[in-house]
Amino acid sequence: MAAGDGYTPGSGPMAGVLAGMPDVFGRLLAEHVPDRLGRCSACRNAGSGVVWPCTLHQIATRAADLHARGPR
Repeated sequence: MAAGDGYTPGSGPMAGVLAGMPDVFGRLLAEHVPDRLGRCSACRNAGSGVVWPCTLHQIATRAADLHARGPR
């Protein structure tokens, strides 16, 4: 995905898949929260961490929105 093409992490097909799994997207939203430095508390790596909102939080947020809207 190229910069400027309108793609955001929450706009891909994974959010649509997760929309039917409220327990899963709910757990992702509960676990992927910012720490005191504005980094995701669940996405840890050897470096300084991932800036929040992380990709998984963005996807889970989109899934929750799709779930709330219901089937189209």
